[in-house]
Amino acid sequence: MQLATFDPSPLVANASPREKVPAASPQSSPRIEETRAEPTYDANPGYHNGLEVREQTGATSNSANGVSGIKFFKEGESSPIEGSPASRLSGSPSACYPAFRKGAVQAVGASLAPPPMGACSPPAMSVPGGFRAMPPPAGAATFSAYGGDTPGGMTTPGGLTTRSTKSYGRLEGAASPGGLRRSQSGISTSTPGGRAGGATPQRFGNNLPAPGCASPSRRKPPQEKKSSTSRMDPEQVPRPVGQHEAVKQEGGKVYETNKYHVPPPATSVCTVVDRGSASCEFIRCTTNQVPSYPSTANTAHVPIAVAVQPFAELTSHEEPVPCVNLGEDGPMRCTRCKAYVSTFFTWHNGGHEATCNFCNQKIEVPADYMCGVDDKGKRADHADRPELNKGTVDYVAPSDYSETLPTAPATIFVIEATHRSLQCGLLPQVLCTLRSLLGFLQAPSSKIGIILFDRALHFFAFYPGLDCARQVTVSDTEDPYAPCGADALLVDSADPRYRSQLDQLFEELPGLLCADGLADHAAGQAALKAATELMGSRGGGHVVMFHSTLPNSGLGALRYRDDLKLFSEPESGGLFIVQQPAFIDDIANDCLARGVSVSVFCAPGLGMYIDMATLTKIPRRTGGEICYYPNFDPNLDGERLHFDLCRAVVQPAAYSAIFKIRVSKGLSVESMHATWDPEVIDPSTFTISRLSVDATVNFTLVHEERIEGQKHIYVQVACLHTDRFGQRRIRVSTLQLPLTSSLSNVFRYAEVDSVTNLLIKRAAASALSGNGSFKDKLSKSTVDMLHAYRVNCASMTSAGQLILPESLKLLPLYIGSVRKMPAFRSGSDIRIDDRMVALLRILGLPVALTAPLVYPRVYTLHPLSEKAGCLTGVEENVYMPPSIASCIDKLVADRIYLIDNGIHLRIYIRPEVTSETIFQIFGVHHMHEVPAVLTQPEDYAEHLSESAERMLACVQQIRRERVRLPWQAFSVVLPGTPEESRVIASLAEDRLGSEMNYVDFLCHIHKLVQNKQD
Repeated sequence: MQLATFDPSPLVANASPREKVPAASPQSSPRIEETRAEPTYDANPGYHNGLEVREQTGATSNSANGVSGIKFFKEGESSPIEGSPASRLSGSPSACYPAFRKGAVQAVGASLAPPPMGACSPPAMSVPGGFRAMPPPAGAATFSAYGGDTPGGMTTPGGLTTRSTKSYGRLEGAASPGGLRRSQSGISTSTPGGRAGGATPQRFGNNLPAPGCASPSRRKPPQEKKSSTSRMDPEQVPRPVGQHEAVKQEGGKVYETNKYHVPPPATSVCTVVDRGSASCEFIRCTTNQVPSYPSTANTAHVPIAVAVQPFAELTSHEEPVPCVNLGEDGPMRCTRCKAYVSTFFTWHNGGHEATCNFCNQKIEVPADYMCGVDDKGKRADHADRPELNKGTVDYVAPSDYSETLPTAPATIFVIEATHRSLQCGLLPQVLCTLRSLLGFLQAPSSKIGIILFDRALHFFAFYPGLDCARQVTVSDTEDPYAPCGADALLVDSADPRYRSQLDQLFEELPGLLCADGLADHAAGQAALKAATELMGSRGGGHVVMFHSTLPNSGLGALRYRDDLKLFSEPESGGLFIVQQPAFIDDIANDCLARGVSVSVFCAPGLGMYIDMATLTKIPRRTGGEICYYPNFDPNLDGERLHFDLCRAVVQPAAYSAIFKIRVSKGLSVESMHATWDPEVIDPSTFTISRLSVDATVNFTLVHEERIEGQKHIYVQVACLHTDRFGQRRIRVSTLQLPLTSSLSNVFRYAEVDSVTNLLIKRAAASALSGNGSFKDKLSKSTVDMLHAYRVNCASMTSAGQLILPESLKLLPLYIGSVRKMPAFRSGSDIRIDDRMVALLRILGLPVALTAPLVYPRVYTLHPLSEKAGCLTGVEENVYMPPSIASCIDKLVADRIYLIDNGIHLRIYIRPEVTSETIFQIFGVHHMHEVPAVLTQPEDYAEHLSESAERMLACVQQIRRERVRLPWQAFSVVLPGTPEESRVIASLAEDRLGSEMNYVDFLCHIHKLVQNKQD
């Protein structure tokens, strides 16, 4: 019999970060004290994994050359209380999430002693404080006190154990070396292209040099052969490489929305000031000058589309979105097209009339909204009304905008409690994170509930005056139901009457669960139905599901259908089709009608099939989060799950949302791309249960007629929703874009990240629908755009040159890389669950994550450039090393690199890095000790060199620059491991399978453009 191991130290009030709580004796149950003290917080700087992140009070350095001041706390030193509101995420200024404590949860080991049963073994049918060894009669709901007076305690929280170390062999054939070098440049752009950077090119190899041989960095590079297929120089082709622009002022460069012609890059650090047109954080267009005529748009082939992220997070340097309350009359709107009043309405007739900027309809101004205008038609109250001087505003919705009274959203956590979930550490890690989250939930949306499931459903009811929660087990999983009302199962975590019960439940539950007493069957779909019905009965909220195995019992059970033979077939042989479609559709429709959103966190074992196609269908339809952790290990994946869960629960999401986009007369919405399916009749509108801060929707626009007599077109998005305080709001954003009749301006003001974001979402939607021609469509779209530019804007150049518009010069590189992404690979090397998750991630991809995901950035960390990792003098920002080409030829065998794909940050140690180098930098003798040094640097603070601290500062800088985006996991990749093969396969420029390397693909695109000219 095995026990879950759980370190209670981070869950005990007023315990120091290193202080251990003595384990309970075998004869007593693990019980918390009757008198509890709440954690006391101080104003010390925040700590995360031992790294101190100071408040923004000016930069200091710990060395003469301005090395970033990374400090570590040691045993016995003063350290902050974990989870303090004053603490900050490592690399993030947000204090919204509790800190993660590495090592608090471990996977179950194989050498644990069986739990002591004693002479007071409880009867099989009634185990107070734990699951029953035998289920109660079918259809019955049994009640017991969870925790409390358990005779002869069932289990005792054990000590920490670690998963046995595995020896990984080298996986050959995961990726091929880069293509042949080419001479005599035959490529040109409107201005010089990207610079080739990095170290001396080397051939990829895994063997160490023979004794007496020079290291690769000192060997003469092999003589490159000239290719007969092209004259392009690989060093001159466009790449997004070179020196990273340092942050020169707090919050980055300031952009005013009424002054820039092209918005700042989505990946830049900047502060956007709203001056009447919506910020690019909320709406981005593929081209920032829209063609006036349909013929111009058709000739350019540049898609006209907007990427909308209506609830994007703003930084602390940006003004919050203003809220306007106009009472029961509500906001002023156009009587014809229903557009909301904005900065771009024109006023005349002394302020008694207004003209809509969308449809040019003249409307009478309501008496209570009337105001005088000056000789230029500007209202006297223009500066006092946010809706007239801001591009994005929130309105308090009148009561007649909703049929039912809104309620503050609650959250219920439905956690798998099978043998697998406990053994891999998923259940203890989730409970640990939830315990730390209790102090960070804001009322009134701080109501939470807990449901565990194995072959039965286990609810936990809370009643005032009791010392512990009551466990209620429902064994009938064919007709599941909530045995208590929402008032007992969903309680306010900030209410003192329930807080002690929640604390006790989270602390005792991991130690009370016995691995051998848990079932291997999971009634996950039955638990989902019961949870959604419970949440719907109170008016909506958020259901968060946790799975580690395929839900294989009870109502809606799924069958195992993983078959490698089907992976390479169209639509993966039907594996993208959901199981139990009637059951799934009924729950999804009920959730949409009641405002219930479902998120799913899946942590299957290595190579285990969990049917993500089915488990993600309801989260897709309801706007929930989809998080996937294959081969979950709390030591490796615990931090990522911790912050993913914190973000999903704490973020200011919008619930029960009704969305509508409006565009100027002459344009219409053709299609929509998002994780959820578009409306069949009208793609400009949709209804969804939840919109997160990361939710991004793409709308493709087409011309219905010529747009004449105007200088601008307008895009307005409006979203009626319930905020986290239970109030109905209307978020309105209005974007102004100039019109142009010039084809060259369409290309000049195009934005490659937005274009790529749209194209890969189209490809992902095609792949999910079973259309296998999505790769050809990607290439065709690229060729069409480049051919249009070549013929219409650069016809005087030599016919043998590939001419790329400056704004889209990276498009061939990005499209060639997209074709090699795991989501779009053919064959059986990518498992169906992995591919499904990758496709869904693309469908919901924010524009800011497009470039790093498509083309991972590679930075040289050893040797570091002169300023890399040193403070810039602006807050805690540091200089970054220059990036190099993302190809294996640029990775020298005796160096260390940082690879950033927007989702993960990986330090990659190459095979020929010597032991002397490892010791000089990290203070350890063996390469396999480096991951522990970098992931727990506080334990090795005395051994870390200045170079190691600067490396960590570079990692933190990337996280700091992406504060608006989901947390990036950090890991160390060693040579000879499976992770190394994945890293090499992710290098965007190399050949992979049947896909060409970058230079060959560029030659291929060039040939297709020439063929189209002929």
